[in-house]
This record gives sequence, structure tokens and C-alpha cells, in this order.
Amino acid sequence: MMIMTDENGTNQETFTAPPESAGVRLDTWLGRRQEVHSRTFFQQLIKDGRVLVNGEPAKRSMTLEGGEEVTIDFPPAEDPWPHPQDIPIDVLHEDDDIIVVNKASGMVVHPAAGNPDGTLVNALLHRFPDLPGINGVKRPGLVHRLDRETSGVLVIAKNDQAMKILSGQIRERIMKRRYLALVIGEPDWDVHTVEAAIGRHEHYRIKRSVDGAGAKNAITHLHLLGRLRGFSLLECRLDTGRTHQIRVHCTHIGLPIVGDELYGGTQHRALEKVRNEESEIRTAFLRFGRPFLHARLLRFRHPADGRWVEFCAPIPDDMKTLLEVLVPRIDVERLMPETGDEDGS
Repeated sequence: MMIMTDENGTNQETFTAPPESAGVRLDTWLGRRQEVHSRTFFQQLIKDGRVLVNGEPAKRSMTLEGGEEVTIDFPPAEDPWPHPQDIPIDVLHEDDDIIVVNKASGMVVHPAAGNPDGTLVNALLHRFPDLPGINGVKRPGLVHRLDRETSGVLVIAKNDQAMKILSGQIRERIMKRRYLALVIGEPDWDVHTVEAAIGRHEHYRIKRSVDGAGAKNAITHLHLLGRLRGFSLLECRLDTGRTHQIRVHCTHIGLPIVGDELYGGTQHRALEKVRNEESEIRTAFLRFGRPFLHARLLRFRHPADGRWVEFCAPIPDDMKTLLEVLVPRIDVERLMPETGDEDGS
């Protein structure tokens, strides 16, 4: 892959479509292979003639065969100055110091090039107009982030003191973060820790990889919750919070997350696992269109008085449906064990 930037700040990216892109529409594939831009964004670029395939302007309905040279001419990045927008958000808790939300899958956390609005930050500014100025203008109140397609619980600071305390808890590994992930494959362990530094991928600017450029230490603790017909349900606990950490670590140990097109958990690969299963299971995987990763639980000391508080985001319906098809009558909400004494409290 090659990236060029001209004097106007326009980025041009050229890469070869990998074999797993075969049979997938161009706009769909472009939307799946990164986190920043949506499929709609790439549809507009194709319409504007900004996407070339083998040197020729791409057609909107084009299906890839794999091996094509794809060139994307990104427009200059806009200055993402967030503004309030009346967008529904699921607020789990609010007090004088913090806001806890259950972020929906598909919602970008903060504005960036290609996603100037429609983000969680835009929604927060509409509902909580006093947030600007905390942690800067572009990311007001954000203590941590989730990927666009990852659903689940996030905490937002409402004042500078809360921001300082909560950020310190993440840095000192006091804050406990648990995720639910469905992966392709069945490990031979019940508990496993992955400690592998993560940095930028050598060829794909939106990917991360083990021992990539500028790699920083990353630790993920994995607990097996169940083996499900060639898949496994994992609880993932973070010691660190690197970009795409769980996704990279799961792929690194040969257990890519279902629906994660960027890191090998492709729909095609999942369907291969269930090709001999009943049609109901195959249909469920065809309909599931995102990485199966959910930020289930957040536990930390409240910045006002230091008491332990815990917030849990319900498992989304699309994830429940997929699990219930794999294991009928499964009690999804009771899958994850209690917090216990992991924090010493």
C-alpha cells in the first residue's frame, strides 16, 4: 500500500484488494476495511470519481475479484469542530461529575475527517451543553473511546477534576473494563493472557498490528465463557487500552472476532464454519454485519468520593439473536461472571 499527500492536504491511498475481498461489492469492502469512514462515504467518493480500480474510475455496483489495484483520492480533511445535534443516546447514569452512556454500534465517538457530525460528541453537546472546554473542544469530556462498530458502556467526565481522576484510573489500571466477544475457533484453554505490544500496521494506515510501528505494551486477559459449534464466547479484560487492542490480540492468537472484516473475522470465514449447519444458523451469520464486540461492564472509583461504582450495558439484540441461534435457550445476560475481588475492594 502507498499513501501520498499533496500540498492541499489530500491523501491518496493505493493498495491491492486481498483475496478475501472476492465477491464483495467495492463500496461494501471499503467500508468494512477501516473504522473511520462509512460505506456511504465511499459511495460518494465513487460517485465523484475519486476511486480508481486498475487505473479506471470505479462503478458504484462493482464487485471485486481480488488482486485489483485500488486507488482512493480522499478529499482534504475538514476541521472537525463539533456542534450540538439532537441525536438519541442511551444514558445509563448521570450525576454532578460523570455521565455513563451505552453507545450504539455504528456511532462514531467523536468527529474526524469523513465524520464531521452525527457522533456521540455531537449528541452529548446537545444534551449536556456545559461539556465544552473539558479535555479540549474536539473531544469534550471523553475519558476513553470505543470503535465505531463496538457497542457498550462509556464514561464521560463533566468537569476537569473528574477528567483528571478518571484518566488517572485508566493510566494506573484501576478502572476495570470487560468486553464480550464471539470469536472464530475453539481454544484449548479456559483462561489466557495476551501480552503483545501494538503499533501501526506496516501497510494499512487504519490497522494496528503486533510489534507495528511505534508499538506500545498491551495486555488483554481472556476468559472462555463457552464453546459454540466452532466458535467461542470470550470475556475480555483490558489492562491497557491501545487502539483495536482486543481485535488485534484475538487475531494474533488465531481467534479473530466474528464480523471483523479488518482483522480476519470475515463473514466468509464464519460461513465456512457453519456451511453444514441448518439454514437458520447460516442466515443469522449472513445478517450479522459488524464485529461481535460489546463493552459490557465498567467499574471504577467515583471521582467525587472514591467509592466503587459499576455500570453494565445490556447485550444488543443482534448479538443475542446470533448467540441464541447457536445455542438455543442460552441465558445471554447471565453469561459473564460477577466482578468478584479482582480490584482488591
